Amino acid sequence: MKNTKVVGVDIGDYRIKVSYMVKGSIKKFFYENVPDNAVRGGMIQFWDAMADFLKNTFKAHGIRCRNVIFSVPVSGVYVRAVNLPLMTVKQLELNLPFEFHDYISDNTDKYFYDYAVIDRNDKNMKLLAVACSKELIQKYRNLARNAKLKAVGLVPDVIGIQRILGRYNQLFDVPKDKDYAILDMGDQSFKIHFYNHGVYDVTRSLEPGGYSFAETISGITGTDVHIARISEEENVNDIQTHDKLIQLYESRAVEIMRALNFYSYSNTANTIDTLYYFGGSGNIKKLIEILSETVNIPVKPLSVMDGSLDKDMKTCFDLSPQSYGVSMDPGDEVAALSEEELYKIMKFHESFESAAGVDRIKKDGDASLSKDLSEGAMLSSGLEKLEEKNGDQESGAAEESDVLVKIPEGAPTDSKMYGGAAPDEGEKLHRIEDSDEILVRLDDSEPGYDDRTDSYGVKRPSEDKRINDESKAVQESTLKTIEELTEQLNRGNSDI
Repeated sequence: MKNTKVVGVDIGDYRIKVSYMVKGSIKKFFYENVPDNAVRGGMIQFWDAMADFLKNTFKAHGIRCRNVIFSVPVSGVYVRAVNLPLMTVKQLELNLPFEFHDYISDNTDKYFYDYAVIDRNDKNMKLLAVACSKELIQKYRNLARNAKLKAVGLVPDVIGIQRILGRYNQLFDVPKDKDYAILDMGDQSFKIHFYNHGVYDVTRSLEPGGYSFAETISGITGTDVHIARISEEENVNDIQTHDKLIQLYESRAVEIMRALNFYSYSNTANTIDTLYYFGGSGNIKKLIEILSETVNIPVKPLSVMDGSLDKDMKTCFDLSPQSYGVSMDPGDEVAALSEEELYKIMKFHESFESAAGVDRIKKDGDASLSKDLSEGAMLSSGLEKLEEKNGDQESGAAEESDVLVKIPEGAPTDSKMYGGAAPDEGEKLHRIEDSDEILVRLDDSEPGYDDRTDSYGVKRPSEDKRINDESKAVQESTLKTIEELTEQLNRGNSDI
């Protein structure tokens, strides 16, 4: 990478995430919430307003570096692996557009093409090719210019993640032919990116995303959706265990399981053994818990792939590894970590898991207390403890193996000269996956309903349900006893 200082920018539906890189190392990571409806499906809707927002955000965080690389959502570009006979660069420039003929219905001259060599021999070569509309490239150029920045590149977000996987393989001495499933828990949709031998293969989109959880909480509590987001992430009043939220979490977990099963069914030789996740909804502990119980492989945060002890890096990987990945130099190589370093990193991540475990144990202890109250305590004592418990709850109230879509040198600044349109939503690279919703069902029948399972036969987290039911029973029993005592007292007064 020619620039020793560069800023990776990932603009999502809910947040903008920024990674400031100096000589290949991240120096600062931060994020800010974007204005409502400014971004949809990862695509910017109001470019001029976003330029002002970007300029003000850089200024507020003291970022003086003007070289930026934008992460482009996979919905805005076409990415695919192609196998071709060995040919010269000029021959490839002529043939590459034809490889996207089945995906691009518009004039192929309206797109810019780039590629990276994955593998080759004396006769053939395997490439990772990308096509991006010239109009979209021009919009990002104008965005940077209006924000007083210099766009030095556009990189598909899935390629940013691919670079991280390559770095992980080197750091942890993992075979290059390892397959991966990466879950992006976004605001408008969840996406599972699949990587075959560490190279991007396909994306499966699942809608809606985390915003639907916040909307549901808003309806339950009667609060603004922004307040509802905070309530969910911080689990205010144990909102994550609400029946409506549990249903949504379980439904989403089943969809993710289906997508994983379908990919495994279509690629029987795959070596996927863990589901790695990142994104805002990754902060929802109950969702991750249900997801872990539903899928048949371990579920881990993508931050375990970071080979450092830096908390900022962990936050970056948990929320937006793309902003870091797109700014990495794909040509850089790193040495494998020593056993001592691996041990320290393991302990570093275990410390975060232990902290989460303590929270769960505390909540389980509180639930057990409610159960004990129903079995031996006096009525008055039980009432006091129940009121005390309720009060406590209310007060808690991211050879060459990567693609870099470079901004064409000397490209005209008048977007009218390109005359193209951004790729249609229905014409994504992964549009072939649009039929998965039907295919993964295999047939129209569904398993019989059981009160220990959801409608698809997936076991519910019955312990939580049992505790909640027993807690409700305690309160109902207590209230009934109070009513009976009151009625007796009233009858006694009337007799007098």
